[in-house]
Amino acid sequence: MNNAIDPEKLNKAPFASSCFMGLGQILYLKQYIRGGLFALVEVIMLFCIVWGSKGIVPANKKAADYMTGIPEADEMEEYFSDLAEDNKKVSKKYSGIIASRAKAYEKFAKKHLKDYVADFDFDDLENIDNDVEDAVYDLDDDKVYDTFSKMSEKYAAQLAVLMSHTNHEDFDENYDGCIYCKNAHSKGHRTTKHFAPFRGPIVSSLIGLVTLGSKQNTTVTKYMDHSIFMMINGIFALIVIGFFVFLYILNVNSAKAAVKKITKLGHFQSMKEAQNDISQNSFATIAIAPSIVMIAIFSVIPLLFSALVAFTNYSSPDHIPPNNLVDWVGLSNFVQMFSMKVGGGEWARTFGWTAIWTIVWAIFATFTCFFVGFFYAFVLQDRRVIIPKFFRTVYILPYAIPTMLSLFVWANLLNGTVGPINRTLQLIGLIDQPIPWLSDPWVAKGALIFVNIWIGFPYSMILTTSSMTAISNSLYEAAVIDGATKWQQFKSITYPLVMFQLKPTLIMQFAGNINNFGAVFFLTGGGPNMPQAGLTTVTNCGATDLLISWIYKLTMSTPARYNLASVLSLLVFAVLVPFALYNYTRTKSFKEGEV
Repeated sequence: MNNAIDPEKLNKAPFASSCFMGLGQILYLKQYIRGGLFALVEVIMLFCIVWGSKGIVPANKKAADYMTGIPEADEMEEYFSDLAEDNKKVSKKYSGIIASRAKAYEKFAKKHLKDYVADFDFDDLENIDNDVEDAVYDLDDDKVYDTFSKMSEKYAAQLAVLMSHTNHEDFDENYDGCIYCKNAHSKGHRTTKHFAPFRGPIVSSLIGLVTLGSKQNTTVTKYMDHSIFMMINGIFALIVIGFFVFLYILNVNSAKAAVKKITKLGHFQSMKEAQNDISQNSFATIAIAPSIVMIAIFSVIPLLFSALVAFTNYSSPDHIPPNNLVDWVGLSNFVQMFSMKVGGGEWARTFGWTAIWTIVWAIFATFTCFFVGFFYAFVLQDRRVIIPKFFRTVYILPYAIPTMLSLFVWANLLNGTVGPINRTLQLIGLIDQPIPWLSDPWVAKGALIFVNIWIGFPYSMILTTSSMTAISNSLYEAAVIDGATKWQQFKSITYPLVMFQLKPTLIMQFAGNINNFGAVFFLTGGGPNMPQAGLTTVTNCGATDLLISWIYKLTMSTPARYNLASVLSLLVFAVLVPFALYNYTRTKSFKEGEV
C-alpha cells in the first residue's frame, strides 16, 4: 500500500462529508471534481436558507411610489441650494451635475426644439429644466417626450445619489442599515426590503406554505400576500429539499464507496482518472437528471398543487387572492362532498349519481367501441368481402373528421324540436311525438353512448386490423387441416392473439373514457338537469356530466369552487391510476413480453 494513504484518515471521509457536504471528499479523498460539485450544492442551499429579507409594506400606491422612488427634482435642487453655504464639497458636486444637465438640455433643444431655442436661457442652470420641459409638453411629440424623460431621470438619479450621501431625512425613514437598504441608499433610492437572517427563499416558501399568507394593511395588490402563489412556491421548495436530501445521501454513499476503492487501489485517483470515473459511472445519472427535473416541475408540482387545494377553502367570491386569503380547512371539503348530513345531502347524492354514471359510461364507451371495431375488422378480413379497402375507408371517415365537428353535427341531428332525425321519423309515420334525444336524462345517456360508438369504433378497427394482419397464415392453415371451423379459428387463434397485443390499449382506453371530456361537453353540455329536484341547481351538475366535466363546471362557473373540484380530481386520480397500473401489470404482454 502507498505510504501516502492513511487508512484512519480515509475512514473519516464519510463522517466529514455528512457534516460538510463535499468538503470531506476534497480533504480526505482528494475527490476534487465530485467534492466540489457537492460542496457547491451545499453552499447554494445554505444561501437560500440564510440569505433573505423581510418586507416593508406600503399602505397605498402613493406610499409605494415614495418608498421605491427618488425625491422630486425640485425638492432636491432646493435642498442643495440651502446646503451650499454649509458644505462646499457637496455644493461643488451639485453644481457640476447642474452644469452637465444644462449642456445636455442645450444639445437636446437644438436638435428637437429648434422653434423654442431662442427663448431659452441656458445660463440659468436651475430653471432651464422647467423651461425645456414646458416646451416639450407644448410640442406634444411622444418620441421627443420619451427622450427628454430619460435624460431628466438620468440627472435626477445623479442628484439623488448625491443627496443620499448627505444622509438626508428622505432616505432615513425606512433605513436601518441592512444590506438591501445600503444598496438602495447608495443609488439614491429607497427600499421596501430589509435583510433578515434565516428568511431565505426556502424558509420563506415553507412558511408561506404553512400559513398561506396574512392580511396586509395595504391597497397595493403587489404587496398583498397571494395564497396560491405561496402554496406553489412552498411545493417547489419541498421539491428542492427533496433533491438536496437525495444528493446528500448520494454524497455520503459516494464517500464510502470512494474509501473502499482507494483502499483497494492503494492510491488516490488522479484528475484524469476521476474524470474517466465520472464519465463512465455517472453519465447515466447526469443524462437523466434534466428529465427528472422537468418532470418534477411540470408534473409533480401541478399534481401536488391540485391535491393540496382540496384541503383549502379556495373558492369564489370570498376566498380568491390576493384581495382575500385562502385558508387550510382540513377534511371539510371531503365531508361536504361525501356526507349526507351536510346541507341536504345534495353534494353527496350528486357525487353518487355522477360517479356511477362515469363508470357505466366508461365500460360501455370502451367495450362497445372496441368490440364493434373488432367485429368490422374481422368481417373485412374475410376473403368473400368485395373491395374491403373501400369499406375500410368509409368506416375510417368518422375518425378522420375532427371529433368536435362530428359532435356538433350530431347535436343538431338529435335536436328534439327541429332535428332531422325526429322530423324524418314523424314524416314517415314511425313516431307521433318527438323523441327527447338530449332532453331526457336516460335517453340522452343512450344517445351519448351510441354517438360515441359511431365516432370511436374506427380507431379500434384500425388497431385490430393491424394486429390480425400480423398473425401468421400458417396457424389458420394448420387449423383448417385439423378441421377447425371459422368460429373455432376465431376463438382459439384470432381472439387470444389480438387481445394479447391490445389488452393494454383496452385498459388505457377505459382510463381515457373516464376522463372523456369532449364527448359530453360538445354533445350534451352535461345536460339535461338531474332527475332529482334541486341537485343541478345546487351543484351545477347535469344528468350526463362525467366527473371530469363536473370538475370543469365547478371551476369555470360562478361561483367557482376550486376546492371541491380538487376533491373530485384527487378522487379520480387515486382510483384511476392504481386501477390502470394494476390491470396493465397483470396483462400477459407486460409479464411475458412476447407471444
